[in-house]
Amino acid sequence: MAIYKMVGDKERLEAVAATSFGQEGVLERSDLQRILRDQPEVLEDGLLVIAEEFGNWEDSNRRIDLLALDSVGRLVVIELKRGETGGHMDLQAIRYAAMVANVTYEQIVEYYQSYLVRRATDGQEVEEDAAESLIRDHLAGTDVDVPTVHSEIPRIILDSENFSKELTTCVMWLNDSWLSSEKLDIKCVRLQPHRNGEEILLEASVVVPLPEASDYQIRLAQRERESRAQYAVLGQNAGRGQHFDGSEVFLKSIASSQERFHSGLNLLYESAIDLQRTGLAELSTYVNAKGDLLRLELGIPGQSKYLVSFNNLLHKGGRGGEISFWPDWESVAPEWRLRMNEVIGQPTSKNGVQHRRLSRLPNVTEVLRAIHEAYREANGLLIGQEDAQA
Repeated sequence: MAIYKMVGDKERLEAVAATSFGQEGVLERSDLQRILRDQPEVLEDGLLVIAEEFGNWEDSNRRIDLLALDSVGRLVVIELKRGETGGHMDLQAIRYAAMVANVTYEQIVEYYQSYLVRRATDGQEVEEDAAESLIRDHLAGTDVDVPTVHSEIPRIILDSENFSKELTTCVMWLNDSWLSSEKLDIKCVRLQPHRNGEEILLEASVVVPLPEASDYQIRLAQRERESRAQYAVLGQNAGRGQHFDGSEVFLKSIASSQERFHSGLNLLYESAIDLQRTGLAELSTYVNAKGDLLRLELGIPGQSKYLVSFNNLLHKGGRGGEISFWPDWESVAPEWRLRMNEVIGQPTSKNGVQHRRLSRLPNVTEVLRAIHEAYREANGLLIGQEDAQA
């Protein structure tokens, strides 16, 4: 499609001349790849680049231009060609996708941490858990408390000035046949430069899949994936996770965690039971679809809210216990919200939830005391200073 500009007082349209990256001296790696690395939204909203020139495998010197996570945690292989046809990049990208298929969450964190360290400027320090924190923030809108990445069938995004009919036919056939159970695994984005006086304009347009059909296909694919999902949850199948009354399910899960985490998880459990015994909280347990997260929710009696949840993180070999502080603090226990900010720090997640692992909380006992006081405030049991003096 041509790009036009309005000239005069909206009198007429004048075509902006198409050009090529070769004519404009735009280089593939040092220019295009660098720009797309820093601005991946040009290709798709919600992309987080976790590696560049990735080649962490044996017996091969091939490298993926960019490796990313999309907005729902699927691994994305991004391949870039400056040329006019994108020749053979489809087969090359499929090979790369196969090489990174089924990488673990821990490996992805490791790759991203190395990437952050390499990109750090002189004198800039990168925190040890920076990668995991950023991934968690990136996936904060996916309604999961434990970051979940999907690498079993990585998505592919191909970027080129143009695509040959041979290539687009191949991609459409793959999407509609071999990859039809997942849909939209391969996407072609055309990057067409235009010359407008002294400026170079870039038109980014999705060639495959057709934009008019993509939303429908995404929804259809999501329904298909959900209908196939069958996960064992404590001996039960729960495709979307389950809620259980009380705390018994959470208590049983402690035995499934590594022994070194038992004392911390039991401490959380006993604290929750104490709140329940005094009538300050009502307990229920949420188990996610894969059975690798159990969340003991401490509900406020008579309200559909809870200030905290105590989590058993069973995923990826076990990560121990965690406390999540939920945004309802603000309205239900504002006084103790300020206190908790002092104890655990300000919120960092996009959705306002603060997650703190027990292994990184040197003041667990102090935090649990503060949580008890917060539930007293939420139940209207705190005595104001003026009343106390009276």
